[in-house]
Amino acid sequence: MSATRRDRRPVQSGTMRERSPGHWQLRAYAGRDPATGKPRQVTRTFRGGERAAAKALAALVTEVGTDKFRGTTATVGQLLDKWLEAGKWTQRPRTLYENRRKIDGRIRPLLGHIQLDELEPNVIDAAYRGWLEEGLSAATVHKYHCILSAAFRLAVRWAWIDASPLSRSSPPKVALTEFIVPTPSRVSALIKAAQDQHSVLGTAVALAALTGARRGELVALRWSDIDLTNGIVKIARSLTFTGGERYEGPTKTHASREVALDPVAIEVLNRRWIDVIDASNRDQLPEAPDPFVLSFRSNGATPVNPDTLTSGFRAICEAMEIPALDRLREADPMATRAELRPGDRWSYRFHDLRHFSVTTLIAAGVDVRTVASRHGHANAAMTLNRYAHALPHRDREAAALLGAMLALEPS
Repeated sequence: MSATRRDRRPVQSGTMRERSPGHWQLRAYAGRDPATGKPRQVTRTFRGGERAAAKALAALVTEVGTDKFRGTTATVGQLLDKWLEAGKWTQRPRTLYENRRKIDGRIRPLLGHIQLDELEPNVIDAAYRGWLEEGLSAATVHKYHCILSAAFRLAVRWAWIDASPLSRSSPPKVALTEFIVPTPSRVSALIKAAQDQHSVLGTAVALAALTGARRGELVALRWSDIDLTNGIVKIARSLTFTGGERYEGPTKTHASREVALDPVAIEVLNRRWIDVIDASNRDQLPEAPDPFVLSFRSNGATPVNPDTLTSGFRAICEAMEIPALDRLREADPMATRAELRPGDRWSYRFHDLRHFSVTTLIAAGVDVRTVASRHGHANAAMTLNRYAHALPHRDREAAALLGAMLALEPS
């Protein structure tokens, strides 16, 4: 062995090497990177004699053993990839697709290269401000925050990091927007307009308003789920279409429910069944084993895409505005829909039919637990929080009742 250069010498879980006289390289094994699985080493230099270097190495080994160096070299991008991979088992295909799109579109290009333990809250807040300045809404930026928060919570559970920097960030506040609920007369007009266009769309609009089912639940309905004799529909599945592929899964709350059908809903479904039989006889297609209720195929073999319901309903709403828009353009040919008076607007979403169903029942005095069960809410508290605005007049009735009970007798 050279008198001026000595080989590495193991001391517990570390090594030391004299690179030049009195200059030592100390290395301590710090376990494996929890993200990559690769071994990690902490390296330091030391000047002095061999005995002093050995003591310094022992101190370094002890320091490493305190978990001070337990972190990972993984980047934000690597974490997001692992989070998306894990999401294949916990997220709906449509949700997974949208999350991947948001990650690849905005998050990864800006933050993906940063090492996890180097991502600071001020950097995250700067990203939020930048996205807002680009014109993104606070709601959209908040969704990016939710994605990052979920991914970093997973990193903490996996012991990649000790704490999430997202807990100290300041995402934009999102104001709760009150949804617009169409009146009963307008819902009736929308159902008629939809029925005139196609029985599939008319049936979908009617069932959305009368049962409050979500669009994915509606397109998943098969005729075997309908009991017209007893007036019951079983809602047990939901369909989504992502990347041209159809996915069938449980309902949003992963629970099935039975919903009673009123005479109007039964009549709508009876008419739809007659249309199916007529179309099947006309086209002479073989009967599907368990046909879908909402299908443009005469034998019901394939379901309607939920997005088709959305676009069809939007087109109907826009058509309802045409008379008022024409009157407006008589005075100003360049007038747009944005200039319509509130009373002339039909700016409803398909999901607003579900809101109509919930708020109508609550306002009519149906107990909240029944409303929550009928509409597949996780619990009645969620129904109350979301639809509290539908209770004002019931609250006034309650106040009048209490006042009448406690009215003071004249002295």
